[in-house]
Amino acid sequence: MRTLHCLLVALVSTLALARGTNAAEDPRRDEAEPISKGISGEAQRALVCQVVSDWSAFQVTELIRDDAQGKLAVDPQGIEILRQIRLTEGLASVAFKKLAPEADHDAMYQDAVARMQLYLNEDREGADTNATRMVPVCQQTYRRMASDGTLTMDQIQTAKDASRESVAKLTEELKAQGYSVRQ
Repeated sequence: MRTLHCLLVALVSTLALARGTNAAEDPRRDEAEPISKGISGEAQRALVCQVVSDWSAFQVTELIRDDAQGKLAVDPQGIEILRQIRLTEGLASVAFKKLAPEADHDAMYQDAVARMQLYLNEDREGADTNATRMVPVCQQTYRRMASDGTLTMDQIQTAKDASRESVAKLTEELKAQGYSVRQ
């Protein structure tokens, strides 16, 4: 249960960083405008979801590894959480590219990461509030995009496959290190 709690805390904390990736929310910043300015709000949300879920997956993966070392086994709940985070990241990436096809995706992603890191350093207090706002936004965006055909079944399946592959890679790594992996 400790593992699940730690995983959820990591997920909530990192999802909260989404607020920091949208400079338009914080007029106090003296920094340059984000390079994502000029793309639609939906595309900006998809970019935020991609950055935050990618960062969350990294943190959850580290927690799974640490927990496996302590217990000599991998918690299946942690693996399922990682699978869902990676699926969100994959869908966000597809959605972002679909919603802003002319954008420099790599540069925007790097800019969003830098802003997220600044936010993390500046404000850890708002994590829970921002996370509870961000998760439903991501979920609603993908549901709407799937229902209106913006995301095709092939794109959704590609994101699901990438999620499975990411989890399978970690599982194989942990098995190779001698940890028991319960599925």
